[in-house]
Amino acid sequence: MNKKNDTEKAKPTGRYRELLGIYKWYFRSVTAFAALLSFVYVFKIVIFNYIMPDMSYFAVMIAVFVSSTFLIFPASGKVASNKVPWYDSILALATLLGPIYIIANNMEIILGGWEVVPPLSAKILALITWVLIIEAVRRAGGAMLAGVILVVSIYPLFAHLCPGILMAKQYSLSRILGFHFLGMQSIFGLPTQVFCRLLIGYMIFAVALQTTGAANFFINFCLAILGGVRGGAAKVSILSSAFFATMSGSAIANVVTTGAFTIPTMKRLGYPPYYAGAIEACASKGGVLTPPVMGVTAFIMADFIGVSYAQVCIAAGLPVLLYWVSLFAQTDFYAAKMGLRGLPREELPSLMETLKGGWFYVAALAVLVYFIFFERVEALAPYYATVVLLILANFRKETRLNRNTLLQFTDGTGKILTELMGILVGVGMIIGALSLTGTAHGLSGSLTRLGGDHMFLLLVIGAITSFLLGIGLTISACYIFLAMLLAPTLVSLGIYEMSAHLFLVYWGSVSYITPPVALAAYAAASIAQANPLRTAVQAVKLGFVSLLVPFFFVYNPALVGHGTLVQIFLSMATAAFGIILLSAGFEGYSFFLKRISIPVRVIFMAAGFLIFHPKTVTDLVGLALVGAGVGYHYTKKGITEKRVRSTVL
Repeated sequence: MNKKNDTEKAKPTGRYRELLGIYKWYFRSVTAFAALLSFVYVFKIVIFNYIMPDMSYFAVMIAVFVSSTFLIFPASGKVASNKVPWYDSILALATLLGPIYIIANNMEIILGGWEVVPPLSAKILALITWVLIIEAVRRAGGAMLAGVILVVSIYPLFAHLCPGILMAKQYSLSRILGFHFLGMQSIFGLPTQVFCRLLIGYMIFAVALQTTGAANFFINFCLAILGGVRGGAAKVSILSSAFFATMSGSAIANVVTTGAFTIPTMKRLGYPPYYAGAIEACASKGGVLTPPVMGVTAFIMADFIGVSYAQVCIAAGLPVLLYWVSLFAQTDFYAAKMGLRGLPREELPSLMETLKGGWFYVAALAVLVYFIFFERVEALAPYYATVVLLILANFRKETRLNRNTLLQFTDGTGKILTELMGILVGVGMIIGALSLTGTAHGLSGSLTRLGGDHMFLLLVIGAITSFLLGIGLTISACYIFLAMLLAPTLVSLGIYEMSAHLFLVYWGSVSYITPPVALAAYAAASIAQANPLRTAVQAVKLGFVSLLVPFFFVYNPALVGHGTLVQIFLSMATAAFGIILLSAGFEGYSFFLKRISIPVRVIFMAAGFLIFHPKTVTDLVGLALVGAGVGYHYTKKGITEKRVRSTVL
């Protein structure tokens, strides 16, 4: 009877299956083991004079987290959410076979050239592992992503039949199996390597923040400093979502988590439901692009370009700052126009009390930033920060670690790492197939010939392609695909390499808020009880900078930190001023001028675009337009007031 009650109480946590009994303890045990092993590997700790080879370490991580995919993700929504069916147990066990084979034969694989001529046993296990990985991707990342990976991974089989630029040399099934399973460019390629070397530590740190209550601290901190100002609820949503999404790396997760608090608060203070949902969607999208923890893509980008993660953070930090300027400006102008006030002071937490209760979160983030930017040890930084956080959290009774919080920490870490590995190990096969056939290089050359010297044309092609791929793929999968096919073409035209790669990331994330998909906007609309399409359209309006910024930092690399300090400062200052003018035009309200007429709005938007544009000539023309707009505003205002006085008299 008790067992029945326990089973009935086990409810699904979002899309995850709630594990019970032996499955729960297996999941927790292997998660803890993998976390400990990552610590040993990253810090290069020697145990019993043994140093685990890279490929064996990667194989262990695949064994742990891909097998767990079949335990925590049901095969479909119709499957019981609190019971692991027999076939999932078999699939989880079968997933262990391939990695165990790799670990047992690691030296023979390398010395015997098994990648090129695999033995029969390797072929059989490679085929089994291949099928299981595709299914793992389907469960963790969706059917569309799994379908794309399946088609691309078998592409070398029929490449000789493809038309035009997609035609390439055909490879036998034996060669493809060996390449995918036994080489270091596919399943064990860049995405898996980045996951095992860097990403595990940062995700552990992110889960540690969430488990110890950082989300509540950041919301209270934002309430304390911004809750009472004009349109404070929207600004709290923006800032708290930035904090949370940069930790979670997921725009959707952030909408569901912080949006549950911020959206009702905005509605209560007078924001229309669709507007409240749009603000939360845009803020959550921006959080994914905000350093220091930017989700998976930033780590992959660092490896692709061959730079440190710190350099990626610095480059990404400047354009995303412009994004936040646009959101704050638009929400402020809207609040002023509609007369929306901040939250009552009695409802706001004390800033000093908030900092007193959560100072250790700030300390842990400071440790993370110090080791990333000053010590330049990005692989070690999250482990130091996690240790500091977990130690300092015990100084406060409410956040003191106990058995339950440690289990929550383990479960949370296992779930996020399982989901990521379940996707990334499959994405690696995209890189593998394109590398084996040489299609990436050929397609890049064809794009160069197609676009010629017309950089803008190639940028538009890249933006449209990124957007379309971003509809069905994760940002990381979309980025990896285009980083191989399009980024080399953009760089060959003289575009700064960091700008080219960030361009693809920005446009790959646009589909979070743009119809027809707009997952973040639709999730926010559901919470706000608003029309989904209207919410998405408003989100596009609020997030317009994410559409413009990528083009401008391609033409002006100073916006991604490439140049002298003077160049960077002037570029950022003029860009921010241009954004404020564009925001004023969108909302029909401006500092000092207050409500502005349609002609002035049009003038300000034109001026904002010109000043945003990275050219001195356009800055001067834009400033002249601002002067004309201000002059027109006051002239019309004076004429109107004169007419009113005449009417009164």
